[in-house]
Amino acid sequence: MSVRIGRIGLAVAMVLATLAVAGTIGATRSAPAFAAPAGQVLYAPNLTTYPQGDASYPRAVRLDHDGSSGATMLATFARRNHGGPTTLPIYRSTDGGQSWTAAPISSISSHTAGWSIEAPVLYEVPRTVTGLNAGDLLAAGTAWVPGNYTTQKIEVFKSTDHGLTWQYLSNCTQTSGLPNTWGHGIWEPWFLLTPSNTLACFISDERPANTATNNQIIGHYTSTNGGASWSGSITQDVALADNLARPGMSIVVPLPNGTFLMAYELCRDATDPDHACEVYVKTSSDGLSWNPSSAGTLVQTTDGRELLHTPYVTWVPGGGSNGTLLLSGQRVVAGPTGDKTVLVESGTVLFANTNLGVGAWHEIEAPVAINPTGGYAAGVPSCPGYSSPIVGRADGTSVLYLAATQLTGNQCQVRFGTGTLGGPVGQITGPAGYGKCVDVDTNTAVNGNKVQLWDCGIATGQRWSIRADGTVRAYGKCLDINGNGTAAGTKVILWECNGVGGQQWRPQANGSLLNPQSGRCLDSPAGSTSNGAWLQIWDCNGLYPQVWNLPGYPTGPIGGPDTAGKCVDVDTNTPVSGNKVQLWTCSGVPGQQWEMRADGTARSFGKCLDVVGNVTANGSKVQLWDCNGVGGQQWVPQANGSLLNPQSGRCLDSPNGSTADAAWLQIWDCNGTAAQRWKVPV
Repeated sequence: MSVRIGRIGLAVAMVLATLAVAGTIGATRSAPAFAAPAGQVLYAPNLTTYPQGDASYPRAVRLDHDGSSGATMLATFARRNHGGPTTLPIYRSTDGGQSWTAAPISSISSHTAGWSIEAPVLYEVPRTVTGLNAGDLLAAGTAWVPGNYTTQKIEVFKSTDHGLTWQYLSNCTQTSGLPNTWGHGIWEPWFLLTPSNTLACFISDERPANTATNNQIIGHYTSTNGGASWSGSITQDVALADNLARPGMSIVVPLPNGTFLMAYELCRDATDPDHACEVYVKTSSDGLSWNPSSAGTLVQTTDGRELLHTPYVTWVPGGGSNGTLLLSGQRVVAGPTGDKTVLVESGTVLFANTNLGVGAWHEIEAPVAINPTGGYAAGVPSCPGYSSPIVGRADGTSVLYLAATQLTGNQCQVRFGTGTLGGPVGQITGPAGYGKCVDVDTNTAVNGNKVQLWDCGIATGQRWSIRADGTVRAYGKCLDINGNGTAAGTKVILWECNGVGGQQWRPQANGSLLNPQSGRCLDSPAGSTSNGAWLQIWDCNGLYPQVWNLPGYPTGPIGGPDTAGKCVDVDTNTPVSGNKVQLWTCSGVPGQQWEMRADGTARSFGKCLDVVGNVTANGSKVQLWDCNGVGGQQWVPQANGSLLNPQSGRCLDSPNGSTADAAWLQIWDCNGTAAQRWKVPV
């Protein structure tokens, strides 16, 4: 463990200083505390049968080698206090995490009779190596008798049938004969098969505790025979020359440039854990060499917001040329170590980064709300949100999210939900060329905060995501017309996203931002450019108070045809003019990300969806081409789901209704059939 606290069994009574943020409230409705979806219950202990029952520390994995094209996912968690030792039940989804088996398909118990196994990891072997086949599954956890610190093991298990059965394989490492006191533990395993075909087992290791140099380290053991046996000594990955520093809870993911990224928490002895345990990231060229004396980089937004405790990181292909890193943590905080302020968006957001972990991160909505969030003061539950996994779905642009949420006291259940990536993120400036920013009052995520003009700066409340669903978001919440009103002069506020028409916005060719429900545009009252000017909707007029510069346009996959679930794809996923535009299995690659511009173009790699030769005949194929303003590059979404090319009067079409990979798309007489129905970023 990285802090000397409760999930493994030690209680802590410390004082948490939190902030009650009082923003300017412009809404006439009462503001709920949390905006993210509630999620669905995967498992909740029956407290009548098991009054102390708990389900927490969830984990999940997508199976890419079972023939399901990534639709199969497995999930587990530590099932504690159910009339025996803690076990790891295995649940299965066959629809990308949208639903799950009602009962476990299998269960993992400690190989040591009478012991519990906790803090699990699930890992699918990505390729065949000595001792392992592609698609084999590995699982591990800390095995012990809770409260007895003399002996522990990181037990490793293997499944060769996609999780239906499990066999004990080995111990990654173990301890014995130690004093029965805190400070000798081995916790939080994680697996990685490196490019050298070495299998690494990462752990948090307390055994250096109370030395002059280290309190806890992150390190790994290695295996060259598929986990049948392991190196005798640990290789240090994060080992800081500070006997109060407690790095732990490492998650390691491969990046598309061939490097690897580790996320971990850096806690600190003699410091209230609610005011420490910041999240850091660091990188490695080979997955095994991590420069252990370096802490890496503190994860922060532009205005210094941080995640606190129990991080989990994943990489997904969508969201940009470098894909997107997503990071969870128990709370969002600000302030120095030892004096943190808990922020109102805690439990409702993930952090995202589209630059391989370099630079600032931004907030997006979490697929499951966690309320209350976990903490470590007396009387505060620690299990909610403890190490919440994010797993990319096969389409490359959406994720599965699992989270422990409070059931009662310090007992949790496991909830799940799916969510999508945000769109382009940045400042909305204006009006026209006046250089102010669209800004959330007080720079806090409080429902009802007015949306105003303000000097541009580093505030998260000036970072807006232009989403493919037509919403514009900050802190994972929506730019919203107060009361869902439609009258000219109605003010705009920040509010939880709830699907109403007052949260829909369409960029227009003249720079305005149209709300379709009201038919009115985002407007600065009387053309004000003053700080604090409360924005409104007004009759669209094309004048400078309604001209805004966006960070981008709605971007995402064009899915179809109809319910086929394929994506409009640039052949070879390269920005070469003349590449055919075809159907292909969705994967989130850049050649499947289409920006729907206000000028009527649909763009991938910055180039246009183009009718070959700018012709108009039935059957003319479409390609990627330099944008040049011709009519063959104009596309207008229709109410029936078709995508009309006005010059030809014909619609984007899959020949003969094909849903096969590599089907070369064309234009054809608009007919409203399934072959012409597409789901486009609005």
